[in-house]
Amino acid sequence: MPIWRFLKKQYDLLIRVAATKLAVRSMYLFAVLESIIIPFPVDPLLVATVLARPARWRQFAIGCASASVIGGVGGWAIGRFFSLHIHDGLAVLPAKLATPATYAAVETGFAEFGIFLVFLGAFSPVPYKIIAISAGLGGFGLVPFVLTSIIGRGLRFAIIAAIARHNGN
Repeated sequence: MPIWRFLKKQYDLLIRVAATKLAVRSMYLFAVLESIIIPFPVDPLLVATVLARPARWRQFAIGCASASVIGGVGGWAIGRFFSLHIHDGLAVLPAKLATPATYAAVETGFAEFGIFLVFLGAFSPVPYKIIAISAGLGGFGLVPFVLTSIIGRGLRFAIIAAIARHNGN
């Protein structure tokens, strides 16, 4: 079965690369950028680094959560400080894509369900960057955003790292 040998070699290479310090630093950088602009989650990188160094799974989970929350604060700041520019940009789009009612709905949603929305975005596969920017747009407070994000992202990455650690490859 040559295909299985090929896949095994690729897997072994991936694990060797994931064990390097550069891979860990890159994972943290990716976690920051994933919370602002990158459309792909950091979860596969976290799994690879945990498989490469299973004893450090807690450190990797905490590092990913911290980096992701830092990126989330950047997304929140974009929404908060560039909200007028974003609103003007949305006004240029066709009415079916972006209406003032939609913008008002985001503000109302965060006023009523802010903590729930942030936790949902931080814990679930919903893109966290959308929730972070929307929280800034909706005027959601920075301190509740950070605290809720720490809990949501911390739980998410701890669960992923623990599964990778305890179930192996």
